[in-house]
Amino acid sequence: MFHVVLYLFLSLFVVGVSAQPPLTPFDNTEDPYLIRQITFEGVENLDPKQLSKLIGIEAGQPYFPAEIIPGLERVLEKYRETGFAFASIEPEVITESPDQVLIRFHIHEGIRIRTGEIVVEGNHLLSTGSLRRALGLREGTFFNQTVFEKGIDKILILYSERGYPKAEIEPIDFHLSEEQGKVDLRLRIREGNQVRIGSVKLTGLKKTKPHVVLRELPVEAGDVFDQRKIDQSFHRLVNLGYFYEVSPSLLEEGQTPEEIIFNARVTEARTGRFSGVIGYAPPTSELEDVPQLTGVIEAKETNILGTGRKASFLWKSGLLRALRIGYAEPWAFGKPIEIGVEYSQLKQRNQFTDAESNENAASLTAAARIRRLYEGSLGFSYKRIGLPTGDASLPTIALPSHSEIMDVPNPELQGGVKYGVILGLTRDSRDYFLNPTRGRLDHVAFEFSRGDFKMRKLWVDLQGYFLTWRRQVIAVGLHGAMAWGDNIPPTELFYLGGANTLRGYDEDWFFGPRRVYANLEYRFLVGRTSQFFVFTDLGAVTQVDQPTVFDPLRVGYGFGMRLESKGGLLRMDYGLAEGRSALEGKIHVNLGTSF
Repeated sequence: MFHVVLYLFLSLFVVGVSAQPPLTPFDNTEDPYLIRQITFEGVENLDPKQLSKLIGIEAGQPYFPAEIIPGLERVLEKYRETGFAFASIEPEVITESPDQVLIRFHIHEGIRIRTGEIVVEGNHLLSTGSLRRALGLREGTFFNQTVFEKGIDKILILYSERGYPKAEIEPIDFHLSEEQGKVDLRLRIREGNQVRIGSVKLTGLKKTKPHVVLRELPVEAGDVFDQRKIDQSFHRLVNLGYFYEVSPSLLEEGQTPEEIIFNARVTEARTGRFSGVIGYAPPTSELEDVPQLTGVIEAKETNILGTGRKASFLWKSGLLRALRIGYAEPWAFGKPIEIGVEYSQLKQRNQFTDAESNENAASLTAAARIRRLYEGSLGFSYKRIGLPTGDASLPTIALPSHSEIMDVPNPELQGGVKYGVILGLTRDSRDYFLNPTRGRLDHVAFEFSRGDFKMRKLWVDLQGYFLTWRRQVIAVGLHGAMAWGDNIPPTELFYLGGANTLRGYDEDWFFGPRRVYANLEYRFLVGRTSQFFVFTDLGAVTQVDQPTVFDPLRVGYGFGMRLESKGGLLRMDYGLAEGRSALEGKIHVNLGTSF
């Protein structure tokens, strides 16, 4: 789509710059020579230690010429970034013994070039000043070829965002003075004609109704071309959850040069999911002598009959037993507003006294996109909370440290109702929600409650994804929550431990009015939605009777995998608590099928 004619200008910086190591008899893959020593000659302006890292080979390694070439390119790129546009490298390989070689790099740095006068012509839509700023070069500064190339791309992006995706940039003249050490540039802009979206098409739909997808896209037929909206459309298609694959080639030539066709080619996914999570914890000598099993059964459909409607069901066992049923209607009132209703039951058992609290709740939530990456929500909830009855006192509540058991007399808290209003804000910039390689997912929510339980709650969840090497990702999650007020019932405390918070510990074993935990994973991506990973989790809760005092920090670590296809999901985590032996780990297995 973008056409850049760099003429002879960039070729000037290629001639005499790149070099390849000679193909010698030492290039033997079956019995390679060993590198005895690596030396650099002619280096004056860069640190030799830095050059050694850029080359990427060390003494003692086998000698393979092909492995040296990428390192030479990195060194030359570094020279170009610092203004040495004429730098070149001549590698020399010398036999030192029957099975060893010495590699000597002769570096000719040349003169350091500064940026001279920059002249731009042919531009009408954008001002010369804005184009110079986008180019990133200033007169008198050292010329940086990488910055120049990126500047050309930025200028083309500026034009494409204004409806001119076929703009061209041509360096028509330049003057290089080796004596003065500077280069003058003259760039000609060919803006072309403004382009519009001729039509918007979807190819590959079988279940999903076309209008369900089209209403989610920021592009419409007749719009002036805007590359930002094209990128937003691709991001939205990928993260709708309706499609297994979306072709990145969204644009086609129209019937005229002033027209472009938006055609999204998609492969639909099975949007129904039924999954079960089984948790296994071996017996411990402290509190139990038999293995403990916990489980979660979850079913959800995110695209009912191709309409985008959602339904969900969840059942959970363990110290915290839960049942939850929900339904969501997208695009209520013809606007990008999702209205959801949910009914839930919750039972919390004290692991020391077997006293049980219960909760029945219903909620109504409306969520709407505020901007491209932001979503705001407003929710209303009603809860009827039941506490154990008996001798006019609250059941004994174990401290999260489990070192003491305390009685909290309060005859007024045998049960009651709670009305809550919840405000939430989410920012989602992940490139792919099922297996992100970059971006963030941040969520903040605040609840204000009245009724028999007057309290407030705050949640903060921050998750970031950072691509390191090819198909390797660091995932970091920071989570905090707190509750404060009068008469906080056990079902409103925050729980820690298990597959979703602190792996290596029993499910929901720790609880308190405040909770913090962090997750760090290093992921090895093996497919579009599949990965292997190692992890470290850590977290703590505050004591029930002292809401500002945190228990000791707990640490869990281990490994796991997530393997997913069109037909199903397998996820397994093996976590170890700090100080536990390898045989005392907790195993969490999630088995799912799609429909």
